[in-house]
Amino acid sequence: MNETDKINFDFVKEIKEPGVYQLLFPKKEVGLAVMVLFEKIENKSLPDGKFIEKDLHDAFAQISKPNERYPKEIYSAHIEELQEYFLDYNQETQKYYFKDYAYRFYTYAKETLEGNFSPTHIEKICSLLTASLRQRETLEDLKFWLTSEFRKYEPDLREQVDFLDRQIIESVNKLKNNPTNSDKKFIDLLKEVENNLDKAQEQSRELASAYSETKIIRSILEKREDTDSETDDLIAEVHFFIKYLNERLDSIDRKLDRIQPKIRQLFAILNRPQFNSKIEKFLHFLLDKSTVNGRKETLLPKNINNPALHIDTPNFTIIERERELFPSKPKKRTIYKTNKVKIKENTQGILRILSQQDLIRKWEQHIIAEIELRGTIDLSATFFKIMEETNDGQIAVSAIYSSIQQARKSNDFDFKMYKIKQTNSKIEHISLWKMNIQKI
Repeated sequence: MNETDKINFDFVKEIKEPGVYQLLFPKKEVGLAVMVLFEKIENKSLPDGKFIEKDLHDAFAQISKPNERYPKEIYSAHIEELQEYFLDYNQETQKYYFKDYAYRFYTYAKETLEGNFSPTHIEKICSLLTASLRQRETLEDLKFWLTSEFRKYEPDLREQVDFLDRQIIESVNKLKNNPTNSDKKFIDLLKEVENNLDKAQEQSRELASAYSETKIIRSILEKREDTDSETDDLIAEVHFFIKYLNERLDSIDRKLDRIQPKIRQLFAILNRPQFNSKIEKFLHFLLDKSTVNGRKETLLPKNINNPALHIDTPNFTIIERERELFPSKPKKRTIYKTNKVKIKENTQGILRILSQQDLIRKWEQHIIAEIELRGTIDLSATFFKIMEETNDGQIAVSAIYSSIQQARKSNDFDFKMYKIKQTNSKIEHISLWKMNIQKI
């Protein structure tokens, strides 16, 4: 497939074609029959991964409703449909075997339902991708890494977050769909859900640690200077994917922070009647078993200690120390020397910061004045102009960023950014997108 074919391919249009969707995603009874056969292959009941038509009919019969028989013609129609994407047939041996799409269909469904949390696996994938990226010296090698290697592992990186999210949803649904009216059973269920959520929170931290290697990947890609517009778009997709992973993990943490206090509140509400009942029984026990002696003192039951309501004050012997007879030893006073070199360095540092802030403010005023005078300003060119005159990246970045913030907050200005890389021959190793501010 050439580049033009890739661009012109309309997925939604193709899958809407008559019969295509049904062939890719078969009906329930057909899909279940496929899963039954795959499980037999896994269990070595079909050791070579091949099967005859009778095996297919047996699979359909296994998942069909009890006491309900389907005509052979229906099974034959299902088998014919499956041969489009799921089945292949060997005329010589008269046996069927699954195509690659069927294996991916089965594997992904099983892994999704089974769930396999493995931050160590993710860490290994990220380390493998980082090591591979470091070796991609040419532009073509970099494109291959972006289009093939990274995309190959995207599902693995994404599925771990999906697994955690699904765990939380399933735990909450257990509470929502609880059929019992017994408080004790519900408390047991609450404990199970709370343990699951605590485990999910710990797994979220482990996963965030495993994903930390993606920061190195992002840093390496940002430092590449030999890129073209196509590669820049591919790099942007990687950045968006890494950002997506981090946002999903943050979302999971926020979800857990919202749910867990409510679980504890439910515990308190359900345990309160039980707690009150125990207090009441204890008070009744004290009233029934306690006695009063001759001195009209209440004596609690033998297994409960009487509270000490009064404690005799102990006698202390106080000896006064005469300061004149026993004077305190004089403390040695520390004399701090003035470090003139340090004072000079700190003074110069403060003056440098003040001078830097003054320059930033002047450039901000210059940018706004240019917009008012000419109606527009090229921020990218202005950035390089500031760099040439000041040779200070902090001043250039701060002035441009402050101007962008002002433009976004103002109704009189319109900020725009285009994915066109801007460079300057005098300023090496720095490039940025084309940016401008227009007066509305």
